[in-house]
Amino acid sequence: MRMIARSALVLLFVLCSASLSHATPTQSDVFKSIQESMGKEEQQDYRPFLLFAAGAGILLLIVVVSNRRQQAARSPAPLNSPSKLTKEILRDVPLKSGEMKQLNVMAEAIESTTGDELNPLTLLLCPSLMAKGLQASGGKVDKKTVAQVVRKLRSNS
Repeated sequence: MRMIARSALVLLFVLCSASLSHATPTQSDVFKSIQESMGKEEQQDYRPFLLFAAGAGILLLIVVVSNRRQQAARSPAPLNSPSKLTKEILRDVPLKSGEMKQLNVMAEAIESTTGDELNPLTLLLCPSLMAKGLQASGGKVDKKTVAQVVRKLRSNS
C-alpha cells in the first residue's frame, strides 16, 4: 500500500512540474529578460582557447622530439675500427703491401720502446715519428721501401 501511495505522489509531482514548465511567459517577462541581457556585458571565456593552445604546443613538442630522435638514428655511426680506417686511408694513399709491412715494423719498434700503442698510419701523418721508428727498428726496416713511401707522400700532398 505504501508503495502505491509513493508512486502516486511521484507521478503527481512530475505532472505538476511538467505543467509549470509549459507555462507561456507574459510579454512583460520577455521584455524584462531582453532588457536585462542587453544591459550586461558578456565576459568571454578564454579557457577553451588556452586548452587548445596548450594541446597544440604539446603536440608540436612531441613532433620535434620524435624528429630529433629519427635524425639521430639516421646519422652514420663513427668509425672506430683501425682496419676500416686503414682501408679508407689506403684508398687515397696508394701503398703496396710491402710498404705497409715496413710501416707496421716501425710502429711495433716504437711501441716496444715507448710502451704506447701506435697505428702505422700515424707514421704517415707525423714525419718525426717516422724518423723515430727508423731509429728504433735498427736494421729490421728496409730503408729503400721507406724512402718510396716518403716520395709517395710528398707527391700526393
